[in-house]
Amino acid sequence: MTASNFVTSYPDQTLDARIGRALNHLTSFHDGDGGMAEILELGIDAVPALTQVLTQREPSGLFQVRCRAVEALATLKAFSVLSDFLRKRRDIADPVERLGDDAVVSIAARAIAHLREPWVYELLADLAHHHPLQGVLAGLGSFFRVDSLPVFIDALQEDHLRSTAEAILRGFGSKARPALVLVALEPGEGAGWESESHLRKRRSALGILSEVGVRCRDWPRLRLLIDDSDHQVALLVCEIGIKLGTAADRVRVAARLRDLRLTADWIHREQIDELTKSLSSPRIKGDQRLL
Repeated sequence: MTASNFVTSYPDQTLDARIGRALNHLTSFHDGDGGMAEILELGIDAVPALTQVLTQREPSGLFQVRCRAVEALATLKAFSVLSDFLRKRRDIADPVERLGDDAVVSIAARAIAHLREPWVYELLADLAHHHPLQGVLAGLGSFFRVDSLPVFIDALQEDHLRSTAEAILRGFGSKARPALVLVALEPGEGAGWESESHLRKRRSALGILSEVGVRCRDWPRLRLLIDDSDHQVALLVCEIGIKLGTAADRVRVAARLRDLRLTADWIHREQIDELTKSLSSPRIKGDQRLL
């Protein structure tokens, strides 16, 4: 990608030359930072050229130059350009080109989220439903609106989105608890059958619950998962039960831990041994902040 495509579109030759020179540097893998400074010095006069850089397809999948264009447009507050770019529906068949374009979309979504406007939230929410990407989730999550929680809950089942969704849900704190409890208790897709992605979603929800804290009033429902067929789910619930359960629950947890240890790998055996030790230690029932 060179500046030659943009030079003839400016009537002022002096300005045209400056833009061409700045774009040459911006699109260079060696002088990109210098080109960014030159572009920003030109101000809004550089927006049309940056828009062309942003929207030009890149079959090679390289995305660094277009991401610089996003950064420059955001700095120049050309958010309307970024919004038009994000609203554009994409149908890129080539996986290499699509991967690069996704990277640019993610950066643009993060950048436009800094404009804390309701229409930006709606734009990112719509994008998250039909084109979920890490940057889109991060941008949407920065608003911390409860009505967006289902987006992040659903993302827990996707390997490439899970860590981002988990971080956002932790940020919601207590506001995410009801949704996380429902996910942990959510049955599989069929009688006696659960897909791996659904299982990972439940594990993830329980892990986040363990970190943000479980309310004592939620424990009676979660107690059922002590005997869950998935050993990781059962371990997570046993850990919660040690803190919140009754004396009878702790006896049940101890028995379940003994059963789990028989088939556990060495990593989980260490975890089970630590939990077993904690059963004999004095406990604090719940977290007083959560009652």
